[in-house]
Amino acid sequence: MKFLGATILVLLLLATLFVMANWPALTASSTLSFVFFETQGTPALIGLGLLLVVIGLLALYLVSLRTTMFREAYKYKQEMEVQRKLAESAEASRIKELREEMHAQFSQLMAAIDESSNGLAAHIGEVEEKVDQALGGSAER
Repeated sequence: MKFLGATILVLLLLATLFVMANWPALTASSTLSFVFFETQGTPALIGLGLLLVVIGLLALYLVSLRTTMFREAYKYKQEMEVQRKLAESAEASRIKELREEMHAQFSQLMAAIDESSNGLAAHIGEVEEKVDQALGGSAER
């Protein structure tokens, strides 16, 4: 884009130098025909004026195009911000659900471990009683 801007600037400068160098020829008066009427004037100045009007209209078009582009970019930015917030909230809810699920499973696991340890303690108690009975019974003989 910088190269294009520099090229346009150089061409504009060259056109300005050309107009300045040929000003007397450009201002020479002649008869101009506008289809329905004729008048005396300088055709080059009329052409230059029309060129300046076209350049002005193109500049206005460019400004409106850039303004539209900036508006759309701002709109897309706002939409992306909304989508980002939605994604973050969805991710936060998924993390919360995962945390709750992990706590539930951990509680179930702890309950199972407690139940197993109680059962194991009862079994160990029974084994100890049998060992004591076996040792007590053999000590009495």
